[in-house]
Amino acid sequence: MTAADELRAAIAGDCPHRLDDYDRHQAAALARGWEPTVAFRVHWWTEHHISADPALEERYYGLYEQAAGSDTREEALRLIGEAARIWDAVQQQVFKEMAASVPTEEP
Repeated sequence: MTAADELRAAIAGDCPHRLDDYDRHQAAALARGWEPTVAFRVHWWTEHHISADPALEERYYGLYEQAAGSDTREEALRLIGEAARIWDAVQQQVFKEMAASVPTEEP
């Protein structure tokens, strides 16, 4: 099983409502001749972690919805900043998990 297959299976199992988005994103990349890169996998593992947790997903996307309906620039920026901090925290966890899964060479 490739890394891309593993990621797709995780999305299908844990957050199937995101599978169409993942498939479209991957198809667009492949149509351009781009193989799934580490950046692609980091992005989608982060999306997976957020979307696999219904409370976190609601909070994360809810912040963007609130920002879109905000009456002031300051409030919108505050909400987007909060969403960005959530993304960053989840992405840091993804980095740790990916680093732990990379085999290291023994001397």
